Amino acid sequence: MADDPSGAHGPPSSYGAEVFSFSHPAQTERLDSLGDLCDPATTTDLARWKLPPGARCLEIGAGRGSLALWLADRCPDGEVTATDTDLRFLSRLRHPALRVLRHDVRSQGFPPGSFDLILARSVLCHLPARTGLPARMASWLKPGGRLYIEDPSFFPAASSPDPIVRRLGEAVTATLAATLGSDVAAWARSFPAPLAGSGLVEVGIRVHCPTLTATNAAGRAWALSVADLLPTMAREGVLSEAEGTRALAHIGRPGFVDTAHAMIAMWGVRPPSRPQSQEPSRPQSPPPETRTAG
Repeated sequence: MADDPSGAHGPPSSYGAEVFSFSHPAQTERLDSLGDLCDPATTTDLARWKLPPGARCLEIGAGRGSLALWLADRCPDGEVTATDTDLRFLSRLRHPALRVLRHDVRSQGFPPGSFDLILARSVLCHLPARTGLPARMASWLKPGGRLYIEDPSFFPAASSPDPIVRRLGEAVTATLAATLGSDVAAWARSFPAPLAGSGLVEVGIRVHCPTLTATNAAGRAWALSVADLLPTMAREGVLSEAEGTRALAHIGRPGFVDTAHAMIAMWGVRPPSRPQSQEPSRPQSPPPETRTAG
């Protein structure tokens, strides 16, 4: 894994360490399940918009890199920059159009007018200082470029007729808020309001509420995520390990069906004829280390 010479701070203290640790033996399977769950809806959205020849794309918090590879296949004559604060998964990817970059969106930026498409999925909801980030990210777009942000909201679990699903949703929401400062309740539910004042036009929104069963991608992702969080839930006094284990058995039983969360996307376009606004002034870090995945 590449070193980070920029001196920028890493992820929140618990993220990637105890909560959803990248070193957890089930983390690869969990991230792959989330990709299987979310990629079809995300790529359907992205495929509707034509990218210019030689497009430059940015994915913030690329995780396992499935979306970055999909974009690289779609614009082989361009460049896709896949970023994260931990490169252990991304550094293994190989594609001639793919560049891997250690980058923290909270403290590091890009020059105005750098990208034709900027994508962030399941990232901003986990950053406590998320409010100003959409407008800041929008400043990195070229004229005509598009910003696409997608995050989860657990409002379906909160209204589930199943009390165990409601309890699990409450426990996950509370634990992520307490440990990471995440908002998986109200933040995405407010879309597309966070794009107000960003200067973007053609603003849109899409909501996808996946079915949760014992055997589909949503069920696997939920089971793996809850199992990962159980010790932290118990420590925080949110849910005992015994109660969590019973809940996992409940959602894993044959015939179980529910809708536990929604994936909500918002997007907007930098007006082609509008002068590119400058990113808000902030101390500049030295450029972070990059790695070409060729």
